[in-house]
Amino acid sequence: MIERIENARFIAEVSTLGAQLTRIYRKDNDTEYLWNGDETYWKKHAPVLFPFVGRLHEGTYEYDGKVYGITLHGFCQQAEFAVVSNAGDSVTLSIGPDGERRAMYPFDFTFSVTYRLTDKGVDEIAEVTNNGSSEMLYGFGGHPGFNVPLDKGLSFEDYEVVFPEAGQIMRRRFTDNHLDAGVYDETDTVKDGVMSLHHDLFDDDAVVLHGTGERAILRSSKGSKSVEVIYKGAPWCGIWHPIKRDAPFVCIEPWWILPGRDGELVDISKREDFIHLAPGKTNTHVIEMNFS
Repeated sequence: MIERIENARFIAEVSTLGAQLTRIYRKDNDTEYLWNGDETYWKKHAPVLFPFVGRLHEGTYEYDGKVYGITLHGFCQQAEFAVVSNAGDSVTLSIGPDGERRAMYPFDFTFSVTYRLTDKGVDEIAEVTNNGSSEMLYGFGGHPGFNVPLDKGLSFEDYEVVFPEAGQIMRRRFTDNHLDAGVYDETDTVKDGVMSLHHDLFDDDAVVLHGTGERAILRSSKGSKSVEVIYKGAPWCGIWHPIKRDAPFVCIEPWWILPGRDGELVDISKREDFIHLAPGKTNTHVIEMNFS
């Protein structure tokens, strides 16, 4: 089912399957910003990543002496979310544990996602509540895809992703199995906070960066339209489109944790990047998406 929200400037649509955005349209410049889900390249739009980000070695992890299997990026993409409310310009969707999810993830939780339209675009607000009696461990990330080019007459290569708050940017190394190699490399993919886009950037999968600051801007000096993604508190930002394809979009992916290590059964209680949430507490993660 599709939930629609609208304000004076924007229309957005959200699927209850996965609680993912499926459309972001700006009225005054007649522009569709979100990737349309064309299966030729990638049938998704903006998946929500919880309680894991990325792959795990053999799709499994360990917690409290037990081994669990879980799907890529966690289970949200396969989950039908309940609509908690639709206020016209915002919508909130939610899931909790069921039999299938308990088999993959042993914590008692409520996970809700709110999409709220603003004058600038859409805020994605994720709330994680620990309903259990012991500490909960989890991860979160965003995966929105944006059309490139945004302006008529331009090409993919006319665009760049700019990190205005960048410090020393390092690229996280991944293996041929698309799993974390556990180390950082210096990279010339980003120069002075600017990543120039070309399709072969993604021949080895996502470009995962640390040190970007908390803001990324997709833009072209030849065009007037842009996308700004603000991700306060996310240590990593991935830039991606399908491997070895000329896909006309790019994903800007704020990550709060990293994928699993290659060849290693991950004990999540020993991972420094996993988020710890005390019983009865709620954490909030916000991804702001602004469109000009």
